[in-house]
Amino acid sequence: MDYKVLTEKDLTQCTMLFVEVFNQAPWNDNWSLEKATNYVQDIFNTPGFKGVGYFQNGACQGALLGNTKQWYSGKEFFIQEMFIGLEIQGKGIGKKLMTVLMNLLKEENIKDVALLTDRGIDAEYFYKKVGFNEVERLVFLAKSAE
Repeated sequence: MDYKVLTEKDLTQCTMLFVEVFNQAPWNDNWSLEKATNYVQDIFNTPGFKGVGYFQNGACQGALLGNTKQWYSGKEFFIQEMFIGLEIQGKGIGKKLMTVLMNLLKEENIKDVALLTDRGIDAEYFYKKVGFNEVERLVFLAKSAE
């Protein structure tokens, strides 16, 4: 088992896992490898990128990706994506990835972490279990550009 800070050379493996995970339940997305590659590359190229990964036998089996940004109270880290291989979910990998990330953030004096996730799925319960709280005053809105 190997947890490490991600570099650009890790992105191809992480992207393939991203597609595998998010094209399955409960998300049932329809990611093509090309679109997912562009998406993950966009996250990587955003200023303040940080990512940590879990590798087993040299293959990416889990990743946490996000960006540090300035906020009124100091710097904040926003988790863009977190995904763990389906066959190893529920085995503490996500919790360990979160611990590795939090240690990196502590070294940089970043105290706040935020994210968005779907309501009523395992991801919501995982994040609450590791200490995240729902912010009642916020609402997520979306609109089609068509």
